Amino acid sequence: MSVDAAQLDSGIAVVTIAGRLAMGGETERLDAAVKDLLQRDQKKFVLDITTLDYLDSSGIGMLVSCLTNVKKAGGELKLAGANPRIRRIFAMTGVDTMMPMFDTLAGFHEA
Repeated sequence: MSVDAAQLDSGIAVVTIAGRLAMGGETERLDAAVKDLLQRDQKKFVLDITTLDYLDSSGIGMLVSCLTNVKKAGGELKLAGANPRIRRIFAMTGVDTMMPMFDTLAGFHEA
């Protein structure tokens, strides 16, 4: 899994998660990236999960943890690009009701 963060001209941080988000170092990299951005006073986040292929319960827990940390800092977190399988997992676990989701990163920009 890779986690890459970039800041858009609009001041929004896009954190791209590719591959797997599962127990172990993968979830820790996401946590570290979000916490680092929060320490730099970043408040608006989009997690681009277009290329996320696999998500386990630890990955779901880490997404919720990131959301909690961002909200505690007075920020907002949104998701973009979930494939149908990941969307089903979010629906089954209630994650889809916790944060706004967009079909694509481009769709997020248009909203």
